[in-house]
Amino acid sequence: MNTDLQAQNTAQATLAKAPLEPGFAAFLQQAAAAGAPPIERLTPAQARQMYRQISAELSQDPPAVASVRDLSIAGPASTLTLRVYTPPSQGPWPTLLYVHGGGFLMGDLDTHDAVCRTLCQMADTLVVAVDYRLAPEHPFPAAPDDVEATVRWLQAHAESLGGQPGPLALAGDSAGAQLSLVAARRLQGQGIRALGLIYPVAAHPDTQSASQREHGQGKFLTRSAMDWFNQAYLGSDPAHRGHPEVDLLGSTGFEGLPATWLATLGHDPLCDEGVALGSRLRQAGVPVRHQHYPGAIHACLHFTRLSPTGWQLMADLAQWLREQDGRAAKR
Repeated sequence: MNTDLQAQNTAQATLAKAPLEPGFAAFLQQAAAAGAPPIERLTPAQARQMYRQISAELSQDPPAVASVRDLSIAGPASTLTLRVYTPPSQGPWPTLLYVHGGGFLMGDLDTHDAVCRTLCQMADTLVVAVDYRLAPEHPFPAAPDDVEATVRWLQAHAESLGGQPGPLALAGDSAGAQLSLVAARRLQGQGIRALGLIYPVAAHPDTQSASQREHGQGKFLTRSAMDWFNQAYLGSDPAHRGHPEVDLLGSTGFEGLPATWLATLGHDPLCDEGVALGSRLRQAGVPVRHQHYPGAIHACLHFTRLSPTGWQLMADLAQWLREQDGRAAKR
């Protein structure tokens, strides 16, 4: 086990504990009874369609925003599509780049459309989402290259979209949280004012943590699914699997990163590595606000029809973003 995760065993014991929330428990029971094949037995195209379907069916309708439009920019290897969300208030607004999760293999502008609309309205901020390249068609480092290119483009062009001059915020969930941190570190924090990490992927792919052993089966994100995602994204090359942009806990260079908001979930196999990442960031002098949601499962952002926890998580992140901008909490 990664030594950082070993060191977090005591810290993990201090996190609030709670049973699985009833809505999540019922969903997992229904999924098990349905007998659907595990995601790692699907093709990437089938897995992507399943993710789109789940995110559409289990997310409540998001709040209204003023406008949504897509645009194209030049990426490192191909054209990238961005989706721009403007709030109903008077601009210009602070700018947030949101990077979707999905194991580096799934996810797109549509799977996280409700998330981006919600953050746009709750944080009263211009939100831009990026449709980065996915594995296995485009393995590492295509995704972090695309996210870095998008950050640099936004730093030069956010004002033309209605954004305020000045630094951007970055946020993402799961794989998207890792990509957000990697982009911020590549830029040494320059031009980035805040970083939101929602249940991040942070450990070496071969790590076996306590939370993975406890929650890595039967709670939506499984250990076998994680192995499938990592094989698609990284292959078997040890240089990729141990790369500092993959094994964040085994890497250095966190100094200079902006203030960070970190969310972990009590029934998520990624919980321990999120806790460990927060510790590493604090050791590097980064201000970290860690919020833990003890009864939730991975991907709860999409499950707002099952539980209010996804809404609460987004509201907490939105309030923190407003604080970073020197604005009062929205009422």
